[in-house]
Amino acid sequence: MTERDALRLERISEKLAHMKAQRQDILARDRKRQRKERNRRLTQIGTLTEKHFGFKDIHPVEFERVIKALMNDEKMRKVVDRAKKMME
Repeated sequence: MTERDALRLERISEKLAHMKAQRQDILARDRKRQRKERNRRLTQIGTLTEKHFGFKDIHPVEFERVIKALMNDEKMRKVVDRAKKMME
């Protein structure tokens, strides 16, 4: 390999390393954005649940029991399924 080819190869390797670092930065920013969006959505849902159901001081385990009990009711399950279809 000539010296010129070796220099070109080294420059290309440096560019590749730089591009890989940029890719990782972009992916990290996207993951951070997605986490923030999810946290915001969960906070909003929790706030609406407190507002409409009055569950202000309920423990998450107790709340899960309430949700499971509601989902065991056939009429409630149909309401939830209809709501899911409306959102699609």
